[in-house]
Amino acid sequence: MIRRFATGVALAAGLALSVTGCGEAGNTVDEAGENLKLTASQVLGKAADKTGEVDSFQAGVSLKVTGSPQGDITQNGTMKYQLKPELAYSMLFDEISVAGKSLSGGEQRLVGQNMYIKLPAPTDGGGVQSSKPWVKMSLDAIGQKSGSGIGFDKLLQESRDMDPLQNTVLLTASKDVKKVGEETVDGVETTRYTGTYRTEDAIAKLPAESQDAYRKSVGASGMSQAHFDLWVDDEQLPRKLAVKADRSAAGSMAMTITYRDYGKPVQIAAPPAGQVTDMPG
Repeated sequence: MIRRFATGVALAAGLALSVTGCGEAGNTVDEAGENLKLTASQVLGKAADKTGEVDSFQAGVSLKVTGSPQGDITQNGTMKYQLKPELAYSMLFDEISVAGKSLSGGEQRLVGQNMYIKLPAPTDGGGVQSSKPWVKMSLDAIGQKSGSGIGFDKLLQESRDMDPLQNTVLLTASKDVKKVGEETVDGVETTRYTGTYRTEDAIAKLPAESQDAYRKSVGASGMSQAHFDLWVDDEQLPRKLAVKADRSAAGSMAMTITYRDYGKPVQIAAPPAGQVTDMPG
């Protein structure tokens, strides 16, 4: 169970950080107060600048994967992300379905160099209630072991790659991004953009020292090309992202992320020690 849940979480985290950008034209104002028309690529560059200044945010995440070795997966939940003073994030899944089995309450937290995973419980009340529902894993230790079968070394890389600036840079690989229109997302006026990109082209936009690790991380999903829709507000910050992709001949992925609370403090802490057990070697 822990491997299956961790695989689903890893996929959600990896995909969540694999794309966040924008893309035909948008408007801005120059220093003289005049409107300037920007191309889609220029809008994307502005978004990269703005997201690069973000230290924290929250988001709602919805994911559906078909053709996975674990069976079809659906996940709905929320995410908190903090870059400073140190990287930390949490993902809480209120609804999970793996191979037709409904679960709830699964959660993952990264605090320091430790990953904490709380396994979801069956919604029908089955299973054994544990006084220590959290499992603690040292990512440094697990990353040094080969053949672990869970891939937490990749999870660590994915968690470090959640910087919104990098996510925006990835979409600059799109060669067909264009403006769709104006829409409201959670009460915020936004401009919607749509486009496609090749995964390998997107990876090439990253710094050279990050490309190999990211290639392994995204490659595990089997995603070679994706279609995206992105909603960007007047401050050039992403408000909503929808991605669809074929993972293989037999599977597909669809994900939606709705962003909120940019720059607002988030609370991410390790679970109480009395509820945590170390993962067996």
